[in-house]
Amino acid sequence: MKRMSAPALMILSSFFLSLMSILVKASGSRLPSMEIVFFRSAIITLITFSMALKLKLPIWGRNVKLLIIRGLFGFVGLSAFFYTLTHIPIADSVTLLYTSPLFTAMIAPSMLKEKNTGKNWFYFLLAFIGLMLIVRPGFSLQFLPALVGVGGALFAGLAYNTVRKLRETEHEITVVYYFSFISTLLSSPSLLTDYVKPRFVEWLMLAGVGIFAFLAQWLMTQALHRDRAAKVMNMSYIGVVFSTILGIIFFMEIPDWRTIVGATIVIFSIINIARS
Repeated sequence: MKRMSAPALMILSSFFLSLMSILVKASGSRLPSMEIVFFRSAIITLITFSMALKLKLPIWGRNVKLLIIRGLFGFVGLSAFFYTLTHIPIADSVTLLYTSPLFTAMIAPSMLKEKNTGKNWFYFLLAFIGLMLIVRPGFSLQFLPALVGVGGALFAGLAYNTVRKLRETEHEITVVYYFSFISTLLSSPSLLTDYVKPRFVEWLMLAGVGIFAFLAQWLMTQALHRDRAAKVMNMSYIGVVFSTILGIIFFMEIPDWRTIVGATIVIFSIINIARS
């Protein structure tokens, strides 16, 4: 794992995230999205806590304030993504999630002092046009969930830049632990009001969500520790391809022309931003 480049780690992370997305959508047909957030986060909390003890890592970290902020940003982004996954086609919801590199690059100058050029801002605008094709503002039933997805991507962008800043002081396991621990705490109240007892198959799916999410999160955190935020997140667009193929196979969700054109524009823009 230590020999893998940051882009390779990000591609592998995107694959596991696509597998997780399939399980979230399948289990979300009956279970509330916030309940899935809870079990996903609780599983990762147990895994990372055990790893931290075994490796004798400072589980509570050094920069506690920034770790908590990262956890809060991540929780909002995660909750929005799971909600979107359970309400619109997987290709659309994952494409919206993968607009987070745009927000990562836009926010990076203020958080990480990574400059954006005039050309970058042109591609930000172009990506926004592609985004609108997917969101479909107006009276579409997809509009509200898609808008939630865009908001989730914004908070994911904030979280990714925070991870980049934390690489100076924290181990990646500590960063992932904080995110999952805070998400577990904040999602737990939903179990008191909106709990649906999972069936046996759903328990298996929830376990898969947690395991695949851990692998995706851990690999992504390692990738962000090794290279520039905008460059690393650029590689995540391959997840759109993975998720689209899986969506067709498992849910017969064939993307329409708006999704295909919009996703192409967004990916094209992200690639050019990363090259600048």
